[in-house]
Amino acid sequence: MTGKSIIRFLWFLFIFAVFFPNPSCSSNPKPAEKKQPPPVKKKADAVIAIESEEHFQKVIDSSGDRLLIFDLYADWCMPCKILSPTLEELAQENRDKATFYKVNIDKHRRIAAMFGVSGIPFVVFVKNQKGVHALTGVMPKGAYQRAINQFADIDTSEALSDTPDGDIIDGERVISLTTATTLGNIYVYRGDVVKLIIGKVDFPYSIHIPEFDISQAGEVGKDLTVTFKAKDIGVFPIFCNGKCPAGDGTKFGQIVVMQYKSSGKANFTELKTAEAKKIIEKSKPLVLDVRTPNEFHRGRLENAKLIPVQQLASRLNEITDYKNKDVLIYCRSGNRSTVAAQILINNGFKKLYNMRYGIIDWEKKGFPVVK
Repeated sequence: MTGKSIIRFLWFLFIFAVFFPNPSCSSNPKPAEKKQPPPVKKKADAVIAIESEEHFQKVIDSSGDRLLIFDLYADWCMPCKILSPTLEELAQENRDKATFYKVNIDKHRRIAAMFGVSGIPFVVFVKNQKGVHALTGVMPKGAYQRAINQFADIDTSEALSDTPDGDIIDGERVISLTTATTLGNIYVYRGDVVKLIIGKVDFPYSIHIPEFDISQAGEVGKDLTVTFKAKDIGVFPIFCNGKCPAGDGTKFGQIVVMQYKSSGKANFTELKTAEAKKIIEKSKPLVLDVRTPNEFHRGRLENAKLIPVQQLASRLNEITDYKNKDVLIYCRSGNRSTVAAQILINNGFKKLYNMRYGIIDWEKKGFPVVK
């Protein structure tokens, strides 16, 4: 083999070794790569962050007649942090009605100036490229929901009906707030036992509701809980003493007590006592007594089934056969039976009657009771 042939042969071996290495012969074998698990996709926030003025303008220009809701906030603002989870919930629950955005006022001062922000949190409702409503401070969740119902393109009957605040828990309407909440109107239904919880008071704070004979002071480090029964329809002021949002002794909210009206496919009818008697005789409904056992055994309607309103949500399985049948509900005076109707309607019951004035009026009219 000539010298040139040897050189060509060695060059061939070099090229082969580079491009076709034998891993079993490698003195430093490349370690096998560990298979990485697929990245976990982070759940997208329902409230979309505005990234720039251009982004903001594009959102406005492309919105059509869609309701837009802008949360103007700052990272240093504690009330903004308190409100944020509520707006996330509302955004999830109202995807078909509105789109939610958040604007950091420290990063986007010109946008904040366009909205005329003077205090935060500041929630602005925009429809057809115009501001139609705004809420300043931390409000109860229902205040935002009512505004959504009012300005979104939804069924007229839903838009005109007021949404109560809070949730029914063990027969009571529980409304959880904080000392940062600007109360405004708190909406409840007639008949509700209302439990207002002001979370972890951290400074002198007390509230007073004269019409319900309530005057309670909070204890620092603990929740302030106020409970009352909304017996009558009307508007009742709330006053505040101490360093609460409205200042010492100033009216800073009101309880709005509404008459309950069903929504959706449920049929809810308020009956006078004589009308209830006729329904019982004619339709043979399930007669549901939602009082306490002691009240029940002192006197009840014939064939009535007892489920106290506090237990109703956990004992629905006992009456599921009546979801599409007539159910007549009564209590002492017609208040607890209204709450019971709400619970049943929320769980799919379709044909409900409420004896408006309760067993008190039944006995007053001389109708028979079982003891």
